[in-house]
Amino acid sequence: MKCKVEKLCGGCQLLKFSRDEQAKKKREMVEAIMERAHLDVKVAPVVMAEDDLFYRNKVIVGFAKDKSRKVFSGLYAARSHRVINTSGCVMQPKLVNEIIDEITHLVDSMKIELYNERTGTGLLRHVMIRYAHSTNEVMVVFVTSTKMFPSRRNLVNALVKKFPQIKTIIQNINPRQTSIVMQDESIVLYGKGYITDVLCGLRISFTASSFYQIHSGQCEKLYEMARQMLALRPQDRVLDTYCGVGTIGLTLARDCREVTGVELNADAVTMAKENAAQNGIRNVRFVAMDSTQFMKEARRFHQKYDAIVLDPPRAGTTNLFIESACSLQPNRILYISCDPKTQARDLIVFKRFGYYTDEIKLVDMFPNTEHIESIALLTKRKMRTNRIPFQQKVQPARPKGKGGRMARPANARSSGFRKADSYPHRTKRKAKR
Repeated sequence: MKCKVEKLCGGCQLLKFSRDEQAKKKREMVEAIMERAHLDVKVAPVVMAEDDLFYRNKVIVGFAKDKSRKVFSGLYAARSHRVINTSGCVMQPKLVNEIIDEITHLVDSMKIELYNERTGTGLLRHVMIRYAHSTNEVMVVFVTSTKMFPSRRNLVNALVKKFPQIKTIIQNINPRQTSIVMQDESIVLYGKGYITDVLCGLRISFTASSFYQIHSGQCEKLYEMARQMLALRPQDRVLDTYCGVGTIGLTLARDCREVTGVELNADAVTMAKENAAQNGIRNVRFVAMDSTQFMKEARRFHQKYDAIVLDPPRAGTTNLFIESACSLQPNRILYISCDPKTQARDLIVFKRFGYYTDEIKLVDMFPNTEHIESIALLTKRKMRTNRIPFQQKVQPARPKGKGGRMARPANARSSGFRKADSYPHRTKRKAKR
């Protein structure tokens, strides 16, 4: 397939290649990454997407003017902040394209001033569209440089009248001279401030700042793969770090005793709790805390988890997270990544602490691009295969206190921790003669 702006945009580097060619290229790329990292792992064939067009559920566009001073919108050219007219992009749902075109027309007709990065003047910086494939709900986010937004009422009324699928419209204020699209301050102009999708049979709501996988269909395949790889038991306790709105943890909750989700974004944690409630899932809890800090605290108070899941951002996780996670001695660690390079870097550190993987599995979360989602299951010792039952560990007897009773757990007063979760420091005592 060809695109008239593919050489300028650079967003779909592999669009001209067939599905088989893309699968081969992506697998070979990951094999090369693992080989350079000196990791002796097998790279599985790519799980390709059935829907490789019109799949993106999140789109961010910028605005500019052509030679005739007419406003157009689109993605940035590769490695630049030059806006390319990408109207009708085949990676975006048709409804999303129609809404972007209408917004562009309204911005032009209402004479809304465009933000100039060079001078720091102007109002409208970006527009973000988020789309729920299963429910057809749409979120529109206007990113502006100031709170003052002339014509916003007319703009909102025109959009919701033409597109009833738009369930919420938000204004995000970003006054900083930065390449980061959104900042913390937002105003809900219409609706509840979030939309709801159906994922793995669960109703999942998310806000403008919440992480949500870009390809809903492939996300379901990824999470089902994660369930099979973990092979959880009814008595298992699971820690889901970098959990976002709780999607992974909620899909695992039915297979285990309890799930603890950890996420730095407080808004995402609020939505995670709402998602658990609206699906009637009671064996999960969510903590608003940095994942590395939580893991450090978990190590300090001797938390016990049978499985740890991490799905960090593209930059990967931290060495302190890895060291602390391994010190808890979980049976399994599941590492999901959107960047095999940083994952390979982190797998080397996991290896130093005795956690190995034999295989990297790949899911094509980003069809027609060079990106790939990779997933690795790590176990305490290197094995020929990870598909084995959990190894039962014989726990040493806890020291007894006066009267022959078990020593009481130390009180753990720290954000996100419960007293019942903490364990006592085990001390050696001399045998009485």
